[in-house]
Amino acid sequence: MCCFRCENDVLRVDHDLNTKISYQFIPLFNMQTIADTIDLYHLDACSLKVRQEVSTTLGQTILDYKAALFQGGRRGRQYLLRLQDVMTKKGWHYSDHLAKKVAEKSQLDLEMFMEDRHSAIAKQAFKKDQAIANSLGITTTATAVIYDSTEPNYGYLIPQFDYETLIESYRNHTFNSEQSVQDFAAQYHSGPFRIIKSN
Repeated sequence: MCCFRCENDVLRVDHDLNTKISYQFIPLFNMQTIADTIDLYHLDACSLKVRQEVSTTLGQTILDYKAALFQGGRRGRQYLLRLQDVMTKKGWHYSDHLAKKVAEKSQLDLEMFMEDRHSAIAKQAFKKDQAIANSLGITTTATAVIYDSTEPNYGYLIPQFDYETLIESYRNHTFNSEQSVQDFAAQYHSGPFRIIKSN
């Protein structure tokens, strides 16, 4: 539910700002997201079978999203948001039938989608996303990583972000490669920001 809200907040920011921004939703898959899903649906956290089923479902859901993205970023995002909407608001459980139905509603080429969702290229894209998240130190969902394209080596990470923190980061903060990490972090003493630097 939190991720669904955060994704919609990103879309609102994109709509409301009078500037060009690029964004990418990267689904996170790790032991924490599995545990969070088990907790969210009040499942038996001690059951190995439940943990394996949740892991398999999350993994296939991400592969389906990657398959949808192969047909364009906008359609891929529509697929993801529609899937999350029916699962969170209507309480539908994930299944191959649901994935197919949402793909049709998102106007995806169904034959291509059904083939791509089990493809090696989707699995490679899945692994690449997890490597990116890991390299940035992201361990929990609903985390934003913000970069200024004029200073791409510096950025900051905002866990549990919302519309207001994204707008604030755009309007009030700039990156300065001459500034120390400590000085940069001091600007955000009241917020959840953390400096990151790519090598």
